[in-house]
Amino acid sequence: MTSRLLPIFFCFFLLSGLRAQESPKIKVTPLTKRLWVHTTSRNYDGKPFPSNGIIAKTKDGVVLVDTGWDVLNDTDQTRQVLDWVNKNLHMPVTLCIVTHFHDDRVGGIGLLRKAGIRVISTPLTADKSVKQGYERPEGILPNDTTFVVGKLPIRCIFPGEGHTSDNIVVWFPTEKTLHGGCFVKSYAAFGLGNVADANVSAWANSVRNLQTLIPVPEYVIPGHQEWDRNTSLEHTIRLLEKKR
Repeated sequence: MTSRLLPIFFCFFLLSGLRAQESPKIKVTPLTKRLWVHTTSRNYDGKPFPSNGIIAKTKDGVVLVDTGWDVLNDTDQTRQVLDWVNKNLHMPVTLCIVTHFHDDRVGGIGLLRKAGIRVISTPLTADKSVKQGYERPEGILPNDTTFVVGKLPIRCIFPGEGHTSDNIVVWFPTEKTLHGGCFVKSYAAFGLGNVADANVSAWANSVRNLQTLIPVPEYVIPGHQEWDRNTSLEHTIRLLEKKR
């Protein structure tokens, strides 16, 4: 009797293990009539830690800012983002802008490229992404450029070094929304997070430089954590000044 039950228990534990390894479910939150925040995550200190990107609906398709927080051998969260767009917006994703070379921004590039989606970045981000083992984005973005996709203006800005030497931000002027990526710390952040590739001494002045280039945003989306207040730029400067 016991020997007959062993295969059943083995299958049960195998399935339980597979479920435990499944990717977290993504979250998509409406922001404006044309923008949504996609939130993916990875475990940090045993708990899911959220990472934010943008879904932008235009008349000529959907633009993503940053992929899901994926790694080379697991792009499931980016797949979930594409599935959400297909199910809810009924339009193809035509473009993705990646804001620096870390896996929380570029991790899903392999899936996007396989799906025929164009992925663009600065030349420096393209070079650094390849060194991390990822496929190369098209390194075509200059330091400050504005282009229009389906009547939606999009401005990509390199404000100066900060979280990384290649970090850019994306400004949607008609939506009054800034996607700061990891260059901007959430108002809820207690520290600077991963500074392995940061230029901490230049970062605060880079944020101040950004503030001179755009109007006061209505929405500021940081790379991680909460974004329901627009005070994250000022908070980032405060965190950096404490670091001195």
